[in-house]
Amino acid sequence: MAHCKATNPRGVAARANSGFTLIELMITIAVAAILMTIAVPAFQNFLRNDRQWTTANSLVMALNAARSEAIKQDTAVSVCPTANGTSCSASSAWSQGWIVLSSATGSTPALTVPSLATGTTLTEASGLTAVTFLSTGMVSAQAAFTLCDARGATQARYVQVGPTGSIASSATVGQSLSGTPLSCP
Repeated sequence: MAHCKATNPRGVAARANSGFTLIELMITIAVAAILMTIAVPAFQNFLRNDRQWTTANSLVMALNAARSEAIKQDTAVSVCPTANGTSCSASSAWSQGWIVLSSATGSTPALTVPSLATGTTLTEASGLTAVTFLSTGMVSAQAAFTLCDARGATQARYVQVGPTGSIASSATVGQSLSGTPLSCP
C-alpha cells in the first residue's frame, strides 16, 4: 500500500501542523513590544492634553454661564473658588474647584466644578478670588487664568476675561492671547 501525502492545490506537500513556529511567534511578540513602547507614552500625553483641554473648557463654560445668569437675573453673578462646593472661599485656591453663584439672597450654585487632578494648578494673574459679572454682562475686574500641569509652561492653557465680559482662550498651547509665553508656579 502506497503512502499518499496531502497536497495543496499547487501540488506542494502540506505541513502536518499548520500553526505558528516558535520563531514566528517570537518575532510577533518583539514587534508588539516595540509598538507598545511607542504607543503607551503617546497615549499618556494624549490623555494629559485632553484632561487639560477639558478643564480649560470647564472654566470657560462656568464663566459664560455666570455672564448669562447675571444678564438673565439682572443681578451680579460670580465665579469663585470653593472649598465646600456651596459657597465662595477667598482662602481657597482655584485648583480646589469653583462655583457659579448669584448674589441674590438664598441662591445656590448654578454650576459646581470639582477640584482639579493632582499636580494641576489654576492661577489668576492678579490674585482675584472671584470673577463677578454685573447685570450688564460686564465684569467688575478683568481676569487672566493660567492652567498648568506637571509638564510645565510649554503645555499650559490660558483663559482671559476682558472688561466687557468677553471670554477667550488662547488657541496656542503655552502662550497667552497676545502670544507671550506663559509661566507656571
